[in-house]
Amino acid sequence: MLYLIYIVLGLLTVLAVNYAVTAFFAVHDWLENRDRDGDAFKKYFAKNNNIPTKFSDLFN
Repeated sequence: MLYLIYIVLGLLTVLAVNYAVTAFFAVHDWLENRDRDGDAFKKYFAKNNNIPTKFSDLFN
């Protein structure tokens, strides 16, 4: 029965490390590329803006 606890703890450890590494690289990539990505999003959104900005525009 003790081996089941070791298996569960091992799986939890692997998942925790996986999430920690993924979060680290996501934040690192975000901090490295935030200026470039922000400008690209603004340019794309300005060109392809199909989201209404006013509530009254939803019903026109």
